[in-house]
Amino acid sequence: MESLTKRYPWVKRKKAYWVWLNTVARAIAGLCRLKVEGRENIPDEGKVFLVSNHRSYLDPPLIAYAVKKRPVFFMAKAELFKTPILSSLIKHWGNAFPVKRGKADLTALKTALEVLNKGEIVCIFPEGQRAPAGKFLKAKWGAGLVALKAKAPIVPCLIEGSEKLIGKEKFFDGIPQVTIRFGKPFTIDLEDRKENYQKAADLLMEKIKELNSGNNSG
Repeated sequence: MESLTKRYPWVKRKKAYWVWLNTVARAIAGLCRLKVEGRENIPDEGKVFLVSNHRSYLDPPLIAYAVKKRPVFFMAKAELFKTPILSSLIKHWGNAFPVKRGKADLTALKTALEVLNKGEIVCIFPEGQRAPAGKFLKAKWGAGLVALKAKAPIVPCLIEGSEKLIGKEKFFDGIPQVTIRFGKPFTIDLEDRKENYQKAADLLMEKIKELNSGNNSG
């Protein structure tokens, strides 16, 4: 397999990311009246596997701005890379790499592991798609695979309120008040075996749901 930077030359630290973060992402965060809790739970260095629920297409820039202190790399559905302007934006500004939905995309999962092994933060939405307001979907096993193979600290993230802008059910439902809550890092004590991937994915979602009570673990 080609090296990571040959396959996706934009998957590396660039000035463009920080420009995007402090302009576009900052503007979106301001529009959404973003409130961040538990940012101190994100390690300052080393690989970090960030897992979050998913409510809106705006979740990636909101999460990136909530983290703020380090670049965050995201999986994005492959369809978004077919539109030239949008593709350029999410590649060069949003630190994203494609994932084919509806089937196990092993190339995307391997890319996530490669980025993690470079000491970066990778964010995955275990549900694999946007969920309706107040709902959680069953996690896909691919997130569990990454969790067990990466052996990285896992930071759960809960995002609330973003569904009012480009959500699953409505494109616009008033100006949102978005809260992003980061929990304490954890690891999963399961062997790296295929039969454990769904179990690990389910554990990821449980950790995310625990933040839904409003009790910040940080």
